[in-house]
Amino acid sequence: MKQVFFVLLVAVVLAALLVPCSGLQPTAPADTGIKILVFRTDSIVYASNEEMTLFLSLYSPEDLNNVLIRVSGVKNTRGIYYVSTSSTMNLTAGENNLILSKQLPACSSCAGIKQGTYFINLSVAYDGEVIEATHSIAITQTGDQRIPVEILVEEAKRMTESENLTLLDLRTEEEYNAAHIKGAVLIPFAELGNRTEELNKSFKIVVYSDNSSNSTNACELLIERGFERVYHVLGGINAWNESGYPLVATERPKLPGLEAMLALGALLIVAYRLRR
Repeated sequence: MKQVFFVLLVAVVLAALLVPCSGLQPTAPADTGIKILVFRTDSIVYASNEEMTLFLSLYSPEDLNNVLIRVSGVKNTRGIYYVSTSSTMNLTAGENNLILSKQLPACSSCAGIKQGTYFINLSVAYDGEVIEATHSIAITQTGDQRIPVEILVEEAKRMTESENLTLLDLRTEEEYNAAHIKGAVLIPFAELGNRTEELNKSFKIVVYSDNSSNSTNACELLIERGFERVYHVLGGINAWNESGYPLVATERPKLPGLEAMLALGALLIVAYRLRR
């Protein structure tokens, strides 16, 4: 009888050690503010005299009146924003869409717009709250050119959350295992030239390294190999981390914890007592 009681006691102890507690977790308060769902253009590379269409989608938790929306970007060499608009609009509860179009100048260089990346900034203000976003485009001299687009980590994060793309990590395997952006594919920069066939050309390719050191060369290589939508994350994973965005590590097999060792010890005690 004592042996049976002892076995039952050990079983209760094992259950307490191995079954995790499942108490109620506090519920985070709901975010009731306006959200930027989409902020993008119909293309990522434009040439002189092309029309650029900008798509904006905002989520509103309720009907709101007189929401101030400002868009400015494509700053030329004289400090003037070629894209600049400001207006108020009424938002209905749910998703609200807005489309803006702008014709680029027939001679970009004459307008002080050189070839390269240009930022378009969005500001949405209501009742003392302001939310902002940035979208990047590239402008070239001719329509058949392809160059990489430099993006800020804020846009990179928005893209990874809302689009099908390939997020490419160029660092070493050790660096990747220690910390990387969730969903990133690892191809070390030294191996990229022999492994571009592993990437899908129909997807956008968002490239990052530790601090942008290898990203520029990697983007040029990808464009040479026929990839047309290539993005370079400015500041790399260091800028991502400094912005407070989450990183993940590669999971590795864990050694037995204290609970498992205690459970094993209890089983050995039971076996010893039963033999006696």
